[in-house]
Amino acid sequence: MDMNWKKKGLATVLGVGVLLLAFLNTSLGWHLFGLSSQTFAALATLVGSLILWLFVATDWPSLLTLVSLGLIPEMTYGQVSQWSFGNTTFVFLLFTFVMTYALNQTSFLKRVTSKVVHSRFAMSRPSRFITAFLGVVLILSSVISPTVIFMFLLPLFEEICLQFGWKKGDKSASHLLIAMFITIAIGTAMTPINHVFAITAMGLYAAMSKVVISNLQYMQFAVPAGLALFLVLLFSVRLLFKIDTKDIQIKELDSLTDLAPVDKREKWIVGIFLGMVAMWLVPEILAGTLPAFAAFFKQAGIMFPPLLMTAVLALLHVEGKPLLNISEAISKGVHWPSMLLVGSTLALGTVLSNEKVGVVTLLNEQLSPFVVGLSPVLMVVFFVVWAGIQTNFTSNLVTVSVVTTMALTIYQSAGTQFSANIAVICCAIGYMASLAFVTAPAMPYVAISIGSEWTNSRDTFLFGCWMLLWSILSAIAIFYPLGVLVLQ
Repeated sequence: MDMNWKKKGLATVLGVGVLLLAFLNTSLGWHLFGLSSQTFAALATLVGSLILWLFVATDWPSLLTLVSLGLIPEMTYGQVSQWSFGNTTFVFLLFTFVMTYALNQTSFLKRVTSKVVHSRFAMSRPSRFITAFLGVVLILSSVISPTVIFMFLLPLFEEICLQFGWKKGDKSASHLLIAMFITIAIGTAMTPINHVFAITAMGLYAAMSKVVISNLQYMQFAVPAGLALFLVLLFSVRLLFKIDTKDIQIKELDSLTDLAPVDKREKWIVGIFLGMVAMWLVPEILAGTLPAFAAFFKQAGIMFPPLLMTAVLALLHVEGKPLLNISEAISKGVHWPSMLLVGSTLALGTVLSNEKVGVVTLLNEQLSPFVVGLSPVLMVVFFVVWAGIQTNFTSNLVTVSVVTTMALTIYQSAGTQFSANIAVICCAIGYMASLAFVTAPAMPYVAISIGSEWTNSRDTFLFGCWMLLWSILSAIAIFYPLGVLVLQ
């Protein structure tokens, strides 16, 4: 414990020191490494924030990141607040948390989970029970925000451990928890529904090309790649990162039995939640028959459905009580450390991709000649590996912003010399950005898992690196070729 405290103390001093160096370089006009004040300050903020996020915490370092960004020349705190807490993605996540909190107040997710894990297949033997459990995790995470579905599943995981007689520190419990959040990441990568990473990448491509990639098009190549990756995960927990199921008696989970009958309140909440999901698909479904209606939803963006449906839930009353208490949902249903991390990474990504800051220009000068000289296959490998590694050590949103922006910038500067399909590469970056499970800063649920002491950083890193390798292979061998066929 003392050694851990010393490591955190050293990382705190180093991380804060790098952020302070950015301020001193700007205020004293040092121009370290021959870089402009803006460029050095942005890169130093990135490095200092990464040190703090990786080795210290994700909440208060996120606030320091915002402070540091506001000190960059030509950046203002008004802009930083707009790019972080005023960002559409931040608002989208906030009200998605609230909507999912409302759903969690019903027994709907428990009913779905119970149907799968209490099926004849699942109850026949422990290995099949685990397969069924991970299968329902994949289904739920493909349409629900990843951190939110993790918070729903964590108590179920702990109940499984209790039933199997596992304690904190047991390898089987550690491997199952890691397999669970890797499955959540795979589900997140498979669809853009309720998931911001693929949507962001496709949005950046659409802004440059004026060509929109639909949700259905994305899923045509993301779902096969994700399913193949999920099969690799299932084989991994059977052969490599084993989950010991010997001498385990399977019985129904107490929390998933004797569920109350479906009442009017649950029907309304589930119906409104599914209506929100449908609204994300409206532009695609109604584009041919009701173009004006579809255009409105498309222009309103991803934040409109949860914002509207939150208001509807608060407005409607059943048996004299509102379907949603907003104050309670915001205080109990929103994971604020995660929101602070999201806000700071949104602002950081915006600053890094700002032309005035010069980071994109610097990277473009250094990388363009190298990338343009690559074959189409190696171009794909380059961006997929870059996105896969960065998303597992920084933030998904930073990865999507920086890597997609760089890919598009290099594509624009290279012209016809850029031989790979840039649309599919942008989608692949969104796909890889979703597959974050190696380190604590990769996703809030990884940090929560390690903090729960059911797993640890070492197990997470080893299992995560193994699955990262297969994630990269799935993107190169399945995602990209299918994407070229769909988007040709």
